[in-house]
Amino acid sequence: MHQPDLFTRLATLAKLLAADTGIVLDDVQFARRDYLRRTPLASLDGSRRWPSIATHLPHGRSTSMCQARMAEPARCPRRVEQLLAEHYWHGICWPQFERRLAAWRSIGRRGAPLPQP
Repeated sequence: MHQPDLFTRLATLAKLLAADTGIVLDDVQFARRDYLRRTPLASLDGSRRWPSIATHLPHGRSTSMCQARMAEPARCPRRVEQLLAEHYWHGICWPQFERRLAAWRSIGRRGAPLPQP
């Protein structure tokens, strides 16, 4: 069982690959200050930031994860992309990563829904 999070950790992906069945808990209380909606990013120079997704909780603290929405859905993907670029543009894997970001961007332009938090 796992609750959705901003950037899934490798250990979580390994658990999902090893499992016979995966259960996503999206009907539990949304915890605004939990690690599920923010992830530490360590840049190549050693600095660390905690990006998060601005969320709207229609029922306040009792809002469940499946009811939470991005506060600025048009702006949010761009902000996350800019943060990733700011941290990793000078790394040796940046060209490959930038191509993947471009592909992700084009999916959003074609009208496909972008991932919700």
